[in-house]
Amino acid sequence: MPIEEEDTRKVQTAVAGFPGADRPVYLPMDAASYDHFIREYPTREFYCGALLGGCGKRLSARKYRDKKCHFAHVVAGQCRRVSTNGASADHLYIGRALAAWMKKQKYKNVQVRYKQRGQSLRELVDISYTREGSPRRHLMRVQLARRSKTEWEQSDTELHRQWAGVQWLFGPDSMLANWQVDRQGHAIRIQCRPVGVTRVVEVGVQFADSPVEWTPLSQCRMTAHGIHAPALELTSTGLSRRGREPRPSATHIPAAGALGREPRPFEEPRTAEPRHRKPEAPTGPGRVPDSISPSPGLSLEQFRADDDRRAAERVVCLLDRLDRFGDDLHLDQLQTTLCEIAACEKAMWQPLSSSLRRRAAAWHAHAEAIAVRPTFREICAFADLLRWALGTAAGRAARPFTWMELGERLDRRLPSLHPDDKVSVLVEVDRGTCSSWPLLSALIAARGNRVHPLYAQVLDHLDRPVPPREAAQTSWEADILEHRRLRSRTEKQYRVTVHAAQLLTKQERHNDADRL
Repeated sequence: MPIEEEDTRKVQTAVAGFPGADRPVYLPMDAASYDHFIREYPTREFYCGALLGGCGKRLSARKYRDKKCHFAHVVAGQCRRVSTNGASADHLYIGRALAAWMKKQKYKNVQVRYKQRGQSLRELVDISYTREGSPRRHLMRVQLARRSKTEWEQSDTELHRQWAGVQWLFGPDSMLANWQVDRQGHAIRIQCRPVGVTRVVEVGVQFADSPVEWTPLSQCRMTAHGIHAPALELTSTGLSRRGREPRPSATHIPAAGALGREPRPFEEPRTAEPRHRKPEAPTGPGRVPDSISPSPGLSLEQFRADDDRRAAERVVCLLDRLDRFGDDLHLDQLQTTLCEIAACEKAMWQPLSSSLRRRAAAWHAHAEAIAVRPTFREICAFADLLRWALGTAAGRAARPFTWMELGERLDRRLPSLHPDDKVSVLVEVDRGTCSSWPLLSALIAARGNRVHPLYAQVLDHLDRPVPPREAAQTSWEADILEHRRLRSRTEKQYRVTVHAAQLLTKQERHNDADRL
């Protein structure tokens, strides 16, 4: 089922840790990205943060296949949060990213402030700092909301009186950047772009006669004259527009460009031996084309052997990393590593060794097995089967089962389901369970009659109270006892009903005998 764009119940951003934290969390809307997201936050401490304009209450991350994944309030109540979309926490992403970026450049006393007197939370962000060897404090202000030219000029005058230096950055919605361009020839823009399970901060340079040129924040640096982005050059008089240079010809593109990685700015260019494609056909007996000529003093065979050695070393490094951490990687991370191994193998002149090919093939088979996940229809079928089995067990002895036991009795595919799919199945099992009754999912236990680690996730998805980790076993045992109490009460009611029916039948026989 396609995702409904009209679904307005979603809350895409929260904070992690505690209600007043400034650590933003972005929940992707599709179910495929949810799995990666939830691995990044195993504690699941999400809140409708105060710095988001929220109520500060606990939020639960919800996974859906038929609509957008989103956060939901665990406890019902009124929340006056105005903005809940993916951009509603951009001021926190920007503040944290700029502060970390400044600290990495050895600036001191870096402080971020979001709450401003008389301003809304998402209107501006201030980052104050000092330079090494100087006690004077400087300010970097990110203007996110729109303001008039007069208001901006007044603020700029006041800030220059209070701080040793002031740097202005303008958000996507701010129109003040045009006035900054008139003043100094360019303006620094800033924005957030969703990448996977987070939002990445980018810096752009706006000129009067060209579109904004965006680049990652990591490729910029702070100077005494302001932010030095790749589109600018530092001169003795300050920052100015970098001269436009002709693009290099295809035969002189460095290896970093061929691999999709450009040299970082502000570094001396490093000479690297380029990786070349294999020639489609020889150009002559014993002759090497100019575009793939080896270094002076190296024969073609030596050049190829050295190229293959580096590629094989990279493959060994990647396979060793998979052997150590592959079982804990998400599917997309595993596939990315396998694609890199395949690219190294394709670029080699000679085939990989048989041992390395076997190791890579084993991980490919593992990735294919993980990729086979049940559909929503199959999950509902598993849920119907489990609901019947657990309901029957609850009406008899209320004895917990392990997933292996359920697989032997019901379907052998059950124990091998992905943990997230097991949670989805159990949520469907108990979606209709009365709120005053314990969940049927409680009848699935870990080995040794212990609470199953997935039980807390099922409780969370069904808006049931989730006990603290140290009290999980006790709470689960209480649910099992409640199942047994309800079973004994049902059996008692059944015995009373049968006994009354037997007495009524005996009385009717006695009356019939009297009539005779």
